[in-house]
Amino acid sequence: MTDFATRGKIALATHDARALRATAGAQAAFLAPGLAQFYVVPWALRTVRDGDAETTLVECRYFDAQWHRVDGPPLRGDYGFCRLTQCATTWLGESPPEALDLTLMSAVARTTKPAKALSALGSLGNSFIASGAPRATSLIVPVLPDTTRGMVLVFRSPAAGDKVTALIATEEPQISRGKF
Repeated sequence: MTDFATRGKIALATHDARALRATAGAQAAFLAPGLAQFYVVPWALRTVRDGDAETTLVECRYFDAQWHRVDGPPLRGDYGFCRLTQCATTWLGESPPEALDLTLMSAVARTTKPAKALSALGSLGNSFIASGAPRATSLIVPVLPDTTRGMVLVFRSPAAGDKVTALIATEEPQISRGKF
């Protein structure tokens, strides 16, 4: 029964990915100038031990607007805003090894290379809340010219419903090197 339920979820996610692919070209025409679209697919959970403490992180795969795989959304001043949308599968229909019951809930961003004008403008904001249907939420992060930002994504589990049993975050390379 569990195997059947998982296959059903993957088939539904594949259908959603194909529908998303069909509308991707149309969506690109409506993107505001300075808004870069990226997609995130939660891929696997990983447990990290540090002494007695145990932390679960979600590993994600990132894609640009044309569904080319990237290391992560480039949060640089080349764009005015970066929109990150969660998908259950990739454009090519690739699915994670096992279906994860997660929804992108929020993100925390920090400016790692500030622009000179940033002090005059104030803060860009650090916390961003995602909106949309479970497993298909989006959020937008601002990036000024000549700035670079690091970002941690926070997912909730289960993906839908009133009760949240876990919050699981990503770990970005610049964060793990102590630069966040």
